[in-house]
Amino acid sequence: MKSNLFLGQLKARGKNVEWLITQMSKYGIKISYSTVYKKLRGETEFTAVEIKTISLVMNYSKEEMYDIFFDELVS
Repeated sequence: MKSNLFLGQLKARGKNVEWLITQMSKYGIKISYSTVYKKLRGETEFTAVEIKTISLVMNYSKEEMYDIFFDELVS
């Protein structure tokens, strides 16, 4: 995951992790602040449902989602 890219995009939109958590909860995804940061640091990974929800909240295209959350394409 490209955490710095993701956090930069979040900040560029005037948003923060707390905003992200609130938006994710609207889609039924309950996640704590500390859990998000563990995932951003690479200690654990975002689940597929979390990635899909973040992409929806951030209005990412499929390409943007892959670029941020996956290091390389698997064929």
